[in-house]
Amino acid sequence: MKLAGIETIQFNSRHHNANRNWLLIKLLTDDPDVFGIGEASPLGLDNQVDSILKWWFEHYLDGKDPLDSEVHWTRMHQGMVSRSGRLVATAISGIDIALWDLRGKILGVPAYTLLGGAHKTRLRVYANGWYTTPAPPELIADEAKIVMDKGYTALKFDPFGRDSYFNISRKELRLAEGRVAAVRNAVGPDVDILVEAHAKFNVATAIQIGKRLEQYEPTFYEEPVSYELVAEMADVRNRVDIPIATGERLYHKYDFYELIEAHAVDFLQPDICNAGGITELKKIAAIAEAAHLTMAPHNTNSPIGTMASFHLDASLSNFGIQEYHAEFYDANYFEVVNGLPRQTDGHVQLSDAPGLGIELIEEELARYPYVELGARSQSGI
Repeated sequence: MKLAGIETIQFNSRHHNANRNWLLIKLLTDDPDVFGIGEASPLGLDNQVDSILKWWFEHYLDGKDPLDSEVHWTRMHQGMVSRSGRLVATAISGIDIALWDLRGKILGVPAYTLLGGAHKTRLRVYANGWYTTPAPPELIADEAKIVMDKGYTALKFDPFGRDSYFNISRKELRLAEGRVAAVRNAVGPDVDILVEAHAKFNVATAIQIGKRLEQYEPTFYEEPVSYELVAEMADVRNRVDIPIATGERLYHKYDFYELIEAHAVDFLQPDICNAGGITELKKIAAIAEAAHLTMAPHNTNSPIGTMASFHLDASLSNFGIQEYHAEFYDANYFEVVNGLPRQTDGHVQLSDAPGLGIELIEEELARYPYVELGARSQSGI
């Protein structure tokens, strides 16, 4: 069997904090009934990634054996000057995910089996996309109770105003702390609260905030400072008694190696659709495992990227928890596919269907085409 074509599909959905376009891939073979599904969503600049995907197919993938996925990953990574840029890494990610789906379909087994087997097929997830921002603490507390009523045992939110950057005013700091306190009060002591900062703050501000939030026992403090300077992340980790999470804006194993070597992180959050796909995230997880660190992959993706994350998670001995927005999007998120599991009691259950175990319903996808958006609409919330 040989690769014979590539098709892309754009799909839009929204929750009340974000309106997102996703870029899906069909990697075709010379058997018209067999193809792989992937996702290469950059959350902005979709058309540029679409062009990279088609360039790579025309100049390299056409006629290749779909089972040689790691060979293809390496050739594509090394074949571009901009090896670590988001757009190229996202294109490679989408192709890689589609190749793993295709390999599983050819061999008749789930992707997690090809990754070495499943340590577990019931995977813990946390809710995101559920809250209003910015909002009074009382409203966020009420929204958190709704999340708990759905069965979740962990939830993430950004308690900071949208306009806080580098520094934070005394008023906004009190309000942010009030939001975290209100959520902790609402969900009780045994639910995991994950605090997101979206890389907004400088070191002094991040430490000041972190010290204020310690009493509420967050499970992690995500991106308290920018990802560019590893020493700054390490500085915050060394001075705040909350585990640090980061990684959604990093694109290869080399970046994660530097974080780990600097003792700057506790939870690693690569995004499977931007950081090299299943192939690269499996390697990042192995590096993390050697340092006894936990994987908690980032996921603001479509059902395809979400399923790819689930298969990776199942194969990891150091998997902790998976970000999961699905139930807070419009209903079309579930209507455009078959096979995406729903959350029950804070977990999802994987099937043993071949490949990613998910099927596109293309007539439904066509009802929700690409929408022109501003940068903030596609934010990482």
